[in-house]
Amino acid sequence: MEKPNFYLDNEDIRFHMEEFIEWGPIVSSRERIGEEGCPFEGVEEAVEMYIDLLADPVGDLAANRFAPRAADIDREGCKFVDGEVLLPEGIKRDLEDLREAQLMGMIIPREYGGLFLPTTVYTAATEIISRADASLMNFFGLQGIADTINRFASDELKAKYLPPLASGEMTGAMVLTEPDAGSDLAAIQTKAVFNESEGLWRIRGTKRFITNGCGDVLLVLARSEDPQRRGGARGLSLFLVEKGEGVKVRRIEEKMGIHGSPTCELAFEDAPGYLIGQRGRGLTHYVNWLMAAARLAVAAQALGICEAAYREALRYSGEREQFGKKIREFPAIAEMLVDMKVEIEAIRSLVYETSRAMDLLDGYTSALKGMDRNDPNYKDIAVKAEEFERISDLLTPIAKYRSTEKCIDITYKALQIHGGNGYMRDYPVERLYRDARITTIYEGTSEIQVNWAISRIMRGYLGTFLNNHKIKTPSDALAKEILKAEELLLSAISYVEEKRLPDGEKDAEYTDLMARRIVDMAADVIISHLLFSQAEVSSRKRAVAEHFVDRMMGRVEANYKAVTGGKKTAIEMFHEIVGSGV
Repeated sequence: MEKPNFYLDNEDIRFHMEEFIEWGPIVSSRERIGEEGCPFEGVEEAVEMYIDLLADPVGDLAANRFAPRAADIDREGCKFVDGEVLLPEGIKRDLEDLREAQLMGMIIPREYGGLFLPTTVYTAATEIISRADASLMNFFGLQGIADTINRFASDELKAKYLPPLASGEMTGAMVLTEPDAGSDLAAIQTKAVFNESEGLWRIRGTKRFITNGCGDVLLVLARSEDPQRRGGARGLSLFLVEKGEGVKVRRIEEKMGIHGSPTCELAFEDAPGYLIGQRGRGLTHYVNWLMAAARLAVAAQALGICEAAYREALRYSGEREQFGKKIREFPAIAEMLVDMKVEIEAIRSLVYETSRAMDLLDGYTSALKGMDRNDPNYKDIAVKAEEFERISDLLTPIAKYRSTEKCIDITYKALQIHGGNGYMRDYPVERLYRDARITTIYEGTSEIQVNWAISRIMRGYLGTFLNNHKIKTPSDALAKEILKAEELLLSAISYVEEKRLPDGEKDAEYTDLMARRIVDMAADVIISHLLFSQAEVSSRKRAVAEHFVDRMMGRVEANYKAVTGGKKTAIEMFHEIVGSGV
């Protein structure tokens, strides 16, 4: 009997990696094929390495080491003893396995000991590992911290911290949230004061809900400027603080799920910090970039949880018999399984397309840095860079929102298929259901993602995506349905844009009220385009696309009717319905 492998057993991931993704532009934009120092002789060799790595070590470790340890890790959890965070034994072994496999520096440049792989490959690896144990992803999936240092920090900081981060000797954390400043990062009060005599910054303040806050390398957002002169986001800078002097873990949280990952409250008491990039650009530039990477990682984490939950439901429904037959043979259960499978492939298409857009943005941006503005190709590459910046800026919040919300739905259905057994710790689906819940909250709640996405939609970024993904066979019956949904979406956007208050001012409140419906419509239309393009090369994907579009049309029509109805009942009748509260 063959050993299980979480890459080789997933035909849809393999479809994307081995058949559908056009690797040429991604590889060519990051590798200097044929030049000294490039480990690949051609695109094909690079892609072969990507696929081999996803199979072994990633798929092999996930199936045969990480997944078998997940239940014990969940039960043991993290502990806080004498001011120190103690990780579960299983997580320690997982991290050692990742270090030995050299997987903790997947996206870090080779000069610092990393593998310098595309974001798309890293996203697939994140999904696979999350399927094994979602809490392990909260260590593996924080490689964006090293990438942030690589992109924006000084050469000295890169030389000091990137090699140990790439080897896994050090782990990191994003240290943003404060007790009185949750999603409103512009309200952060942690202070950074430059000590002239020492020639370094000192950080003072409290941070809360910090994933892996006991990590070695902390990227801390703090207020470096006088709030009277530069308030809000303009006064914030990003600092690298190393675990040790002036850094204290006050406590760890007792959580519903993700028990293998510590969530810490930190106190900074004049901790030494090193400025990353320029003063005053911490939130507006560096953290916004870091959060985009983190949100994509959470989208992949949610996707991995979905895959695990679906497979548990599929297995159980094939073994459990009631009334003389397997429960998957009952139409209601069969429909649930089909819906789950299609939704997983739908969000995988969205998540991997987001990764692809990020890779192409990186490639075109890097190319511009090394080009003379008089180069005849400069303008074309600049246009491409702007195009994929808009697309990635649009897709990132939608991918995080859609995948995490569907994660809640799919784990719910998986548990429901298990019936009473699913509520018991004897079955993995109980843990998956608990682990899923955080995904719609951390790295920006679903409501924050909707807020971010609607602003991009209203600025026309959706049009950039649609122009990039035009349907070439509009007479196809399935294409007609997709184009109909697209027309309804664009009409709904126009309605909101044109809605005015009695005094003629734009009704911004109505836009906020309808934002979720419009983003849901946009996600449905975007995914439909992606699945249709896959259907053109795969007969099986045609069936997936047809099922998705059939379900999608009802949702889009219902949302269109609500958006163009013009009603603001929730706002106008809030007090009549809800009352004054307590």
